[in-house]
Amino acid sequence: WCQVRIVLSGDELPRGEEALIVCNHRTRIDWMFMWCLCLRLGLLDTMKIVLKDSLKSWPAFGWAMQSFMFVFLARDKSKDLEHMEDVLHYHTSNAHPLSLILFPEGTDLSDINIERSNNYAIQNKLPKYKYVLHPKVVGWSRSVALLRDTCKAVYEVTIAYHDFQEGERPSELGLLAARYPTEVHLHVQRHKMSLLPEAPAELEQWCRQSFSRREKRLQQFYTGPKRFGAEVPSPLSQDECEGEWRMAVVFWFVASSFSALSLLLLFGWVWALGAAGVWLVLTRLGGADAIELRLHGEQGVYASLRGENEQKKIN
Repeated sequence: WCQVRIVLSGDELPRGEEALIVCNHRTRIDWMFMWCLCLRLGLLDTMKIVLKDSLKSWPAFGWAMQSFMFVFLARDKSKDLEHMEDVLHYHTSNAHPLSLILFPEGTDLSDINIERSNNYAIQNKLPKYKYVLHPKVVGWSRSVALLRDTCKAVYEVTIAYHDFQEGERPSELGLLAARYPTEVHLHVQRHKMSLLPEAPAELEQWCRQSFSRREKRLQQFYTGPKRFGAEVPSPLSQDECEGEWRMAVVFWFVASSFSALSLLLLFGWVWALGAAGVWLVLTRLGGADAIELRLHGEQGVYASLRGENEQKKIN
């Protein structure tokens, strides 16, 4: 209904392949269009996104992402790497299918962030960029190491927009004002995970080179015909995508309506304030995801109890 056209280009991709999906970060709402990509690839049920920690507090959306065990980072390297390892290990050790969406730039392409990125480039004798930021490569390198055995490929995604008005980057307020981009272009290159280097330093250099490629690709896009190349078909047909979308809408409408009606009949209007209060308290305690890790994570309560029981059996 928003009349936003999604255009795929690059490699033709298999359906439902677990992958590490790495994308540039032009706007704060890029992650929303990653859902559109995952829908077309048959990956909605395995998709997790690496997001900034403040999004955890969003009513409804943030609470849902906590429950789905998305990866929230506080931009504190000493804590973030450990937390990422805990969450990814939680998914892989429980044999949960996982496709991880990562934005290595860490923030969107605002003027102030471009200035900071170029200052970093000057200090480290790197080229200045206009269409991307210099990536934060340590998190990327660690993600590859953690997912090398479960993800078959890395999808190098370049996202670009036909803006509602020339130069107007899409934003949350723009969406609320119905100022949608007319087209979203997603150029995807598939790299076999087994062919990526294993040494951390080499992986970090691979990531830097991938953003250098994106810079050139995006420069050609925005100064040229505003397309990456020939459009490629998605693994799911248009009819299948629409069917999946309708099924998701119906499911969540029925589930939400049933839950709301049940609570309303049982507790009255008080339940709404109570439910919101519970989620606010959970978020203050670190979120439902952090509590789940404390219970069922690698270092969680139940893991410790299992370890103690196994030790008793040995003794």
